[in-house]
Amino acid sequence: MDLSFWILAALFVPLFPLSWIFNRLVATLPAGSAQGLAVLVLPQLGIALLHLIPPALFYPALVRHGVMVMATASALLYAVRALSARELGVWTRLVLCSGLATVWLGWSVGAPMAVLRLMALGWGLPAAVALYLTGILVRRVGGAYVGLHGGLVAVMPRMTASLVLAVLALTVTPVFPAFFMLWKGLGSVPVAWMPFWLPLIFLWGWAAGRLFQDLLFGDYRGEPVADIGGVSAVLIGLVFVASLALSLVGSGGAL
Repeated sequence: MDLSFWILAALFVPLFPLSWIFNRLVATLPAGSAQGLAVLVLPQLGIALLHLIPPALFYPALVRHGVMVMATASALLYAVRALSARELGVWTRLVLCSGLATVWLGWSVGAPMAVLRLMALGWGLPAAVALYLTGILVRRVGGAYVGLHGGLVAVMPRMTASLVLAVLALTVTPVFPAFFMLWKGLGSVPVAWMPFWLPLIFLWGWAAGRLFQDLLFGDYRGEPVADIGGVSAVLIGLVFVASLALSLVGSGGAL
């Protein structure tokens, strides 16, 4: 029974190689709200399954270290793959899989379930917003491919601001929930593992910079397009503010 819970947990809180199935599952859903809802709900289901198996400290050190190795490898693999992603939805799913691997590292060092849930939320919420905006781009400009139209900041400023917030939150920029929850969850990770995780933060930032450069800036090449409404942009901003407050309260200040 524990093995089946492990497998399903590694599918819903994606850990390589089951992360490939997670990606395909989300990709089969319609672009937009459906994919956004999936990346919010599925990781929480995975953590619920983790709650049904014994805590990490009940397993031998070899098992815990094996999980840490797989989590580190998964996070680095998907961060590197995100550097070459040419479509916003694909980019978002790759960075999300990279980030959610940190939940497994937190589990392996005995982080409380509440912290694991907030870690998953810190990654899932900005990914959900980015996938929702991806659906809008697909419907309004015919695709969300990097470099296809460029210059979105000039024609869709509110959409651009919302997307920038989502991408910065997804790539662990300080002041966003994922940043606080990452350090809270990984606070007990041995120092020897840090050289593997510090480059990961650099890769996330690099991936965000490449996305901004090719998708948002430059000259817009396309037909006139309507921006998202001001109310939608404000609501997205409020969602991020509320999630930040929740992460700080839920983690006891996080840092």
